[in-house]
Amino acid sequence: VPGGAKIHVLYQSKVDENGTDEDNEKYLKAWEALAEQIVKAMEYGNKHFGKYPYPQFSAIQGGDGAMEYPMGTFLRGASTGSMTHELFHSWYQNVLATNESLYEWMDEGFTSFATSETRSALSNREGNPHAGSYRGYYGIVASGIEEPMTTHADHYHTNAAYGRAAYSKGAVFLYQLSYIIGDEAFRKGMLKYHETWKLKHPTDLDFIRLMERESGMVLDWYYEYFVQTTKTIDYSISAVTGNETSTTVELSRIGLMPMPLDVMVEYADGSTEIFYIPLRIMRGEKPAENDTERTILEDWTWVTPAYTFEIPEMESNIKSITIDASQRLADIDQTNNVFSKED
Repeated sequence: VPGGAKIHVLYQSKVDENGTDEDNEKYLKAWEALAEQIVKAMEYGNKHFGKYPYPQFSAIQGGDGAMEYPMGTFLRGASTGSMTHELFHSWYQNVLATNESLYEWMDEGFTSFATSETRSALSNREGNPHAGSYRGYYGIVASGIEEPMTTHADHYHTNAAYGRAAYSKGAVFLYQLSYIIGDEAFRKGMLKYHETWKLKHPTDLDFIRLMERESGMVLDWYYEYFVQTTKTIDYSISAVTGNETSTTVELSRIGLMPMPLDVMVEYADGSTEIFYIPLRIMRGEKPAENDTERTILEDWTWVTPAYTFEIPEMESNIKSITIDASQRLADIDQTNNVFSKED
């Protein structure tokens, strides 16, 4: 890795005793390509999640799947996805070394988040890089067997509940946090987290407090709702009514977990505007994340199930209204998140 660790990749010289020359050629090319992917992934990780501090990293063929260890991993085959995931355990299982039994979602979830971000960036994918994690989370909610992420890793009632909490919901926790505090503060916070807490075994509250300092917001409510409970997020656009000068939008909080909202309005001329509704218990507002015009509205109090605001345009000038166009809000029912003139 330029300016970083040396990568060792150890694998058998041929696929097996009965493999053809063609099979062996494909097999060897896959392992050689994997070595280059490790270099690229580690470069990305060094830049976005904190520098890998050790002199080497080894990928070793062996075992029946993939398993991480400090400064290396076993791999059954030359899988880029498995390799990237096991590599990022070097950040969250090893360098930060959070207790995996008590905070499994901080190990597997943060590792899953870094894996998806890295693979998406290196392959130039568009869209939500964590869509798979969100689907996993929505699936366990729908199943009715979800358990809080504060459950000890050995004490989940089902393996499915453990897996979705640790891997899927842990990754969703991070991406949704970027929605709450803004992407710039979140990215700075992830680097600060690594620099501040490497080799010190941080807890969940250490992470939350660091992100509070980075964002200037209160975040204990987010931790308490999303980590300690299985309460869900569900908002809807319940009514849109207009007159000759303005349009009134009525929103409803159906789920038991409150959140700030970005409401995107697309006008008939193709322009867009965000109406940002902070949550009162955040005690702050995230900065604008892009150049889209933004109007900051009055805080939504967490105990109030309904909220109304006005758009200073007649309804005929509005093409659509969308709650969270960025798809970072883990709203379990998105069918009621959009008002469209085409509907």
